[in-house]
Amino acid sequence: MDILRAMRTFVAVEDEGGFAAAGRKLNLSKPVVSKQISSLEEHLGTRLLNRTTRRNSLTEAGRLYLEHARAVLEQVATTEEVLAAQSAKPQGLLRVSAPLAYGRIAIAPLLPPFMAAYPDLRLDLQFADRYVDLVEEGIDVAIRVGGEGQSQLIGRKIDETRHGFFASPSYLEANGRPKTEKDLTQHRCLVSAQGTQIKEWEVGDSTFVPDWIVRCADGDLLRTLALEGAGLIFLPDFFVADDVRDGALVPIKFGKPPQTLAIRALYPHREFLPLKVRVFIDHLTEHFGKKGN
Repeated sequence: MDILRAMRTFVAVEDEGGFAAAGRKLNLSKPVVSKQISSLEEHLGTRLLNRTTRRNSLTEAGRLYLEHARAVLEQVATTEEVLAAQSAKPQGLLRVSAPLAYGRIAIAPLLPPFMAAYPDLRLDLQFADRYVDLVEEGIDVAIRVGGEGQSQLIGRKIDETRHGFFASPSYLEANGRPKTEKDLTQHRCLVSAQGTQIKEWEVGDSTFVPDWIVRCADGDLLRTLALEGAGLIFLPDFFVADDVRDGALVPIKFGKPPQTLAIRALYPHREFLPLKVRVFIDHLTEHFGKKGN
């Protein structure tokens, strides 16, 4: 039985003064109205209306149920209005997760125009290099670099990246440009690491751990050292895109380039995707799509 529908019918019977009048208001036949009230009484295990041939009157239980039914139906109507408003206009809290570097370098510059376009949204940004469980932590959308993420999540590609070798012109002038993997052993390598775990470097289809002069978890620090001519770095291209464009860092290419990694926006559900999530992902996709043109 549809409890809400039966509630509306019961309230209409009282408001309209009878089964026939309630039926006309709800576009139901009188027998259907009567059956719904009987089913509701059976469900509740109590009589709500005293029926006579001339009129119906509320029982004591009916008066109590009527009061609570009105409150429930009013709350349902209010909730529907709120959801309808959110569907028509992005508003409320949008929680976004992203890797620290990508969030800071690629996502953050896109936020001011997004915030200007949707002033009723508040952004909760969680940029950190850790695994995030969207459902458990209540994240609306998570940006992931590489991999498909959790299998139960929905993913939409927004961008792509690949690692590369980079050095300053002054470093290359003083130390020469490596042309093979073997040449890298003759260079000062600045490597990414988490604790003592060093991120492997890729050359073609092979990976190796280089001899290093500096290891660090902070890619921005490695970039700064490379800009000052301290050595070679192996970082995602988004990290150094501005430096390469300005000539402050030079890409070093030899052999087969490292694989391209997709960058995806992940969200928990395909159906009833909140408008605030949809417009955010569309904003990112539009920007990165233009970048590739």
